[in-house]
Amino acid sequence: MRPFPPAVLLTSAAALLSACADRSPTESGDRPSFGVSARVGLGAPSETIDFSSFGSSKDFEPDFFRLDGILFPPEQCGSSGCGTWFVQFIQGDAALVGGPVTATFARPISDLSVQVAPSLQGTARYVLNAFAESGALLATTSVTVTQDEGDPANSGFGYFTMSLTNLAGQAKSFVLDNVFVRSSFPQNVVIPFGVSSISYTHWGNQP
Repeated sequence: MRPFPPAVLLTSAAALLSACADRSPTESGDRPSFGVSARVGLGAPSETIDFSSFGSSKDFEPDFFRLDGILFPPEQCGSSGCGTWFVQFIQGDAALVGGPVTATFARPISDLSVQVAPSLQGTARYVLNAFAESGALLATTSVTVTQDEGDPANSGFGYFTMSLTNLAGQAKSFVLDNVFVRSSFPQNVVIPFGVSSISYTHWGNQP
């Protein structure tokens, strides 16, 4: 599978597999002090979590950002089964490796934004869904992104933003996933991706 050029500091599929094989379950992130997290998580109407604060090339702790009001499932589950969450350096930034990427919020939110970048060259359709506490779909958005130096539709490398704003109801969870479209490199039949940060606003803009 063909990764991006080294200039964009993107991890190749081989590096991703190697990192998964070598990662140690005893490694953990250095959580910011409780005072800082409490101030951000409990007293601010808007939050942004950045996976660079956790570190890179190691297993992710699903409750690392609990004081910021967001929790990830114990395992990351997709069509190929379930496994441990992992944070990897993708396109110059530490990112939670997907997909899918899903999480729940301690308090309902009205706006959601995620920073996303693929880790292999190709085209994929990305879909972001927000759900009510009941599980009902509140809103969805999708975008088809081509980051492929061999494709005339190449949009250039880097992170892009997906957002859901002014939700009609109170969202308690989200799911971000993608569907492979094509690649100029025949070996690439899926396009893994990473999420470097997640921003959200509490319902009613209340802390």
